[in-house]
Formats: sequence, C-alpha cells, structure tokens
Amino acid sequence: MRFSVLLVLPLALHSLAFAQSTPDYKLCEGSAKTVDDRIAACTRAITSGKLSTNNLARTFSNRGGLWTAKGDYDRAIADFSEMIRLSPQEPVGFNNRGTAWRAKGDYDRAITDYNEAIRLDPQQAVTFNNRGMAWAAKGDYDRSISDYNEAIHLNPKYARALNNRGVAWNKKGDNDRAIADYSEAIRLKPQDADAFENRGNAWRAKGDNDRAIADYSEAIRLNPQYARALNNRGVALNEKGDYDRAITDFDAAIRVKPQDADAFENRGTAWSVKGDYDRAITDFSAAIRLDPHNDSAFFGRGIARYYLGLFDTAASDFAASSRLDPKYAYSPIWRSLALFRSGKGDSGRSESQRAAQNFTQGEWPEPVMELLSGRIDPPALLNAAENPDAKKRTEQVCEAHFYLGEYQLLKNQWSEARALLQIAVDECPKTFSEFGGAVAELKRLPP
Repeated sequence: MRFSVLLVLPLALHSLAFAQSTPDYKLCEGSAKTVDDRIAACTRAITSGKLSTNNLARTFSNRGGLWTAKGDYDRAIADFSEMIRLSPQEPVGFNNRGTAWRAKGDYDRAITDYNEAIRLDPQQAVTFNNRGMAWAAKGDYDRSISDYNEAIHLNPKYARALNNRGVAWNKKGDNDRAIADYSEAIRLKPQDADAFENRGNAWRAKGDNDRAIADYSEAIRLNPQYARALNNRGVALNEKGDYDRAITDFDAAIRVKPQDADAFENRGTAWSVKGDYDRAITDFSAAIRLDPHNDSAFFGRGIARYYLGLFDTAASDFAASSRLDPKYAYSPIWRSLALFRSGKGDSGRSESQRAAQNFTQGEWPEPVMELLSGRIDPPALLNAAENPDAKKRTEQVCEAHFYLGEYQLLKNQWSEARALLQIAVDECPKTFSEFGGAVAELKRLPP
C-alpha cells in the first residue's frame, strides 16, 4: 500500500513601517482584539479620507495581510495591488501579493511578484524563502534550493528557510541533506514542531522508523493537535508491524482532523493488514468520499473486497484506481485477477494484454501481466522476478509465488496453488497485498 504524506509550511507576511495616524488606523495596526475588528477598523480608516498616501498604503497592506490570514486571497490581492499602486517602490507589497498568489496556487504570478520584490530589495531573506516555496510548489526543487541558499546566506539563523530547504532535499531524494537541514532548523528553533515532523519523514524515507517515530512523537509533544504528525507516526508504526498503536494514532488524527482522507485510508490499510476487512472497507470508503480522486484508497478498498471474495466490486475499484493513476501497474493486475475470479476469464486476459502495452516489457511487475494473458509460463515469471538487488529480488520472488498460486488456482490445480500460496505467506511482508491475498486464498481453498 502507498501512504501519502503531506508537507505544509506556513506563509510569511510583512508590513510597512510608516507613521501612525487616526484611531481607526491604530486599531487596524493591531490594537483591536480580533481579526474581524481589525479589518473593520482598516476599512473605516481607508474610507475616512484622512490618511496620508503613505499611511493609506500601509493600511491597505495591513488589511491585505489580515485577509490572507483569513484565507480570503482575492481580497488580499486586491488590497496589496492597491498598496503597490500607492507605493510602487516598496517591496513588501510585491512580496505579500506573491504570498497570496502562491496560496491560491498561481505560482507563476507569485514568482513574478517575488522577482520584483527582490529587484527592489535584494537583501530580504524572507522574499528568497518565499520564492523558493513557489518554485518548490512548481516542482522545480533545484531553483527552490538556490533561493533557500540565498535566504540562508542572508540570514544564517533563518530556521524556516533551513526547514524548507530540507523539504526540497527530501523531494529530490537526498534524505541525508534533508536531515542535516532539519537538524539545524531544530537547533535554531527547538520548539518548531514542523521541523521534527519533516525530519521524521526523512528518517522514514531512509527506512529508520524508530528515529522517525521519535521525531513524530516530539512534534506531537510540542503540538498535541498535530494531525499530520499523528497520521505519519501511525504510518511508521504500521510499517513496523505495530498495527494496534498505528490505529490508535490514526484514530487521534481523525479526531483532530475529521476531513483527512489520508488518515482514513491509512487506518483502512492497518485494518486490512490485521484481517478486519469490513472495517477496512468502511475506512477506504470514507477516504474516497472525502477525496474522490484518491486512487490508492480505491485500490485498498478493492484489495479488501478481493480478500472477502467480493470480486465484482473489487474489479470496479481496481478499474477506478487505474483510471486515476494509469502508471500504477498493480491495479490492472488485480483487476485481471478479480475478473478471472468472477467468471469473466476473457475479460481478465484482455485486461492483462491491454495493460501490458502500457508498461515496459520485462520490467517488474509487467511479466505478471504476461503470465495472466497467457504469453509466458510460470518458469518465465520466476526468472523475470530475479534481480541483482537482494531486497528487490526477495520482494519480487514473493509476489511471483502469489501470482503463480493464483494462476494455478484458476486452472483448478489445488495442491500446486496451495504450495505456492503458502510460500507467499512465508516470504512476503505482511504489509504486501500479496501476503493478505495468499492468506485469503488459502482459507478459500477446498480441503
């Protein structure tokens, strides 16, 4: 199963340093108690006609920052644009409008604004950090790292830029550099739960779930309502085989953030590995309801339904998963099996033949499609599962034994199927769909 991990970093907002003016102006600046009261005061000050040009620009900037804090980015952009019109040489307006564009997902406009802010003042580390976040959102991690480097050069104690550069290194697969940056960010700002959570992600990516769990636990200690850290600690516990504690963490993540599709999906995975397929289906269905484009939740529900022998509905789920993520090879493989098991042998073969055309010939698991379509025999599949990488070989051979067991099952060769499926149970990690599939099939086999 695949787990999704989300990395969300806070926005940076700035304001100008102009002279103060009317009482409403002061309330807008921050003496009002609530954000809404401050916005109302800003509006009264703007419409009073009593502010100087500089103070009016500052008031638009402040109200734009407040709109950003409320998530009303269109109004924020309008205010920052007015501030820029009044004070076009002040970089903060461009920086903050860029931040609002970035929050709306318009990264090109954000970068354009950050470029102008940097042109006006190339010494502001925060603007380089913000532009780095926009490049990262576009998937250009090299440019984002370049911007974070400049931000850190300008301010070596800039913990947020170090944290963000760590995220970029993580995305590039360089987890050692990511961990180094997160560790420095933590040294500079030891109360930053985000840095601990992100370092936990890097440790988990390196396969060190114990260190990952320690970092997630610290993030949760710092912020007990940190749903993402609870979810990710659950994932790490699940990978260690501690399914009950994982479920407890997913329960907590869902209580904090009941609209989190990932937490439902991950809890569904844990229930599935524990063999409680009804609960797994309930959780996968909740994840799909919250995120109808969640391909892995469809796949997970299909797997649970397959284990229960609900082959028709499983085939539908695998089809949905394949539509949403055509590059995931296991969806058409399991759909072929589900079609075969529901008595639609021709459709199962056709599915494997069609799917094989979309994947590199001979590259695992494409040979499984070739087996199910009748193009290769069992010895050829075992040969295809060989790999010079010991870990990959172990995983692919275990999968091959499961699919060969299914192949023999479809041919009504019960004893051969039983022997192959038992090998899969003995060899496959419990988190593999093939392990659960082998367990389910052995229970269904006639004596």
